[in-house]
Order: sequence, then structure tokens, then C-alpha cells
Amino acid sequence: MMLSSPATSSRVYALLKDDILRGRFAPRTTLIERSLADDYGTSVTPIRNAASQLVGERLLSLHAGGGYEIPNVGVAELRDLYFWHGQLVRSALNPKRIDAKPAVHLIIDPLPELTTPISIATATARLFSAIAAVSSSSELACAVASAGERLSVARLREPAVLNGVADELRAVQALTVRGRWSDLVRSIWAYHRRRQRRVIEIAAAVGSPHCDDLSC
Repeated sequence: MMLSSPATSSRVYALLKDDILRGRFAPRTTLIERSLADDYGTSVTPIRNAASQLVGERLLSLHAGGGYEIPNVGVAELRDLYFWHGQLVRSALNPKRIDAKPAVHLIIDPLPELTTPISIATATARLFSAIAAVSSSSELACAVASAGERLSVARLREPAVLNGVADELRAVQALTVRGRWSDLVRSIWAYHRRRQRRVIEIAAAVGSPHCDDLSC
């Protein structure tokens, strides 16, 4: 087996993960190692190393016939994932301390221009990770980030199902810097409930043909 340098392995891992998060591959797509190696200008070994790591992150799964595939995003899986992400974020905010923290004073970077599904999905991940960082638990913050990554392909398709996703995100961000703690918790609860109610449509959108242009 040909060995790969740590730098090559890190580069391939970053490229493959970014392609997965950006929805390059539809759910249930089997990854062809040789094709990916050609795309990324490397040998098969770094592809296998990166894929194995991404299996551990649940962004890839082992294919029954060998190799790797993109996990399915069904209604049940997506509903559970939205619920789990919401529980994690609200746990990070610790609602039991609302009375002790009537106002929110989180330092959150301004949202970028939200004009494409990718820009919205990226900003959503960053915002929730920043909110989760208020928790004293690094494990909880990591869990929020991990759940968010697994939701990435759904977030790319949410604007096709839900109206005003960008405005909704801006409203959550505004509450983090000048709102009440209790209002922020309610806003995040409503954010996840809205998606759970439309989960059938979002799951169907995830399974529909994806555009080739990653900025779409």
C-alpha cells in the first residue's frame, strides 16, 4: 500500500468533507475511490484514509458491497436530527439560568450576505456553533457542530421549501446580541419546530436532483 504524507491526507480529507457538506453527492451515492483520487490529484490511499475518518463522523457510511456511500436522508432520520440539534443548542444555552441572564450578550460575528443556499447553510452552521460555544462543555459544543454538519445537505435545500430562511437566521442572530435570553431560546425552539413540521418536504428536496453549480 502506498503511504501518503500527513499534508496530503489532511488536504484530501478537507476537500472530500467540503464536497460532502456542499451537497456534491446525493444521498446513497457510492463513492468511487479512483474517480475521487483523479479529482483531487492524489492516490487512492489518502481517499481511503479520509473516507474512514468521515465514517467516524457519520458523514459517510460503509457500503454493503464494499467502499463508502453518502448516508440516506430519510424523513425519520431528518426529523430525529433536527430534534437532536435543537436539544443540543438549547442545552448549551441552559434554559434553567434564564432568570439569571435576562439579556443576551453573545459576541457573534455579523452574518455575511445570504444570497445562495450555500451561504445560508454555512452561516447557519457558524451561528449555531457560536451560540453553543457559550456552554462550558466543550463536548456539547462539538456535538452541536457535528449534528450541524450532518444537517448540511438539508440546510442547502431548506430555501426551496421554506420562505424567508435568510430573514429567519438574521432574526436569531439579532437576538444573540441585543435580545432577551428567553426570547432567544424560544426563537431557536421555533426554528427547529418549523423544520420538523415540513420535514417530509425537506427530505424530498434533499433527494431531488442537485444543481452542478455549488453556488446555486
